[in-house]
Amino acid sequence: MNFNHLRVFYESARELNFSRAAERLSISQPAVSIQIKQLEAMLQVKLFNKIGNKVFLSGAGKLLLEYAQRIFELENEAEKAINEVKEIKKGALHIGTTKTYAHYLMPNYISHFHALYPGVSIHLSEGSSLEMIQSLFNMQNELAIVASTEYPKPLQATAFGEEEVLLVASPDHILAKKNSITMKELARFPLVMREEGSATRKAVIDMFKKMRLSPAILYEASNLEFIKELLERGEGASFIVRSAVEKELSQGILKEIAISDVSITMRTNIVYVNEDSLSRIARAFIDMLLIWQDE
Repeated sequence: MNFNHLRVFYESARELNFSRAAERLSISQPAVSIQIKQLEAMLQVKLFNKIGNKVFLSGAGKLLLEYAQRIFELENEAEKAINEVKEIKKGALHIGTTKTYAHYLMPNYISHFHALYPGVSIHLSEGSSLEMIQSLFNMQNELAIVASTEYPKPLQATAFGEEEVLLVASPDHILAKKNSITMKELARFPLVMREEGSATRKAVIDMFKKMRLSPAILYEASNLEFIKELLERGEGASFIVRSAVEKELSQGILKEIAISDVSITMRTNIVYVNEDSLSRIARAFIDMLLIWQDE
């Protein structure tokens, strides 16, 4: 069914006057009559009956009007919904990030964004940096906020910040008794490491390799709270980003161990498939993050 024909029928059926329908549609009255006849020919039914100078809907015309009205109401709703998305009044944004950032950083960002755009819903998923990068290719997320890692070429990234990676342990741990330690000395002590695919783990392993050393890995875990609990019990030392361990350091539950010959930092990036394909909501979220960073 031709959508233009249906619109001409709809206006004509509402007015029951082809001349007034023509005025509403900004076309000529003969053009209205022609399109009505074409629609009747296509449907093989009579849509209007004429008695004297008056036009009436046939049974088929009344039935078609019900559907046409629903169709054009949906059209108006669709236009309104799209305009609201354009103006960022409504919509959804799917973001992927690491488990550390999901717990320690993202709540503040999401709360701030929601205050700016209360009609937008945020869907946050978490995993390792590599898993979140893969989620972009799977179209599960539009943005990924992850620590620096190797991104496949099609992806684009915007620098967001820099994270300091600290070596921490229980205050009772033998390492905590030292003023500082070298990487060579550290290689003799058991470490609790993040899981494969973690950017923190990669940064630490790369540093050991650069020093031509290998870490002594006691445990591997993806759950940061579990790692911190192990450390509190004196089970080894671990490398953790500062933002995730500031509370424990300030309370004296864990202690930072200075490494004399190296420092480990990681860049945080906002990663996406293609800048041109970003939704207005995603662009607004990125702008908010960058403004937040500058404050």
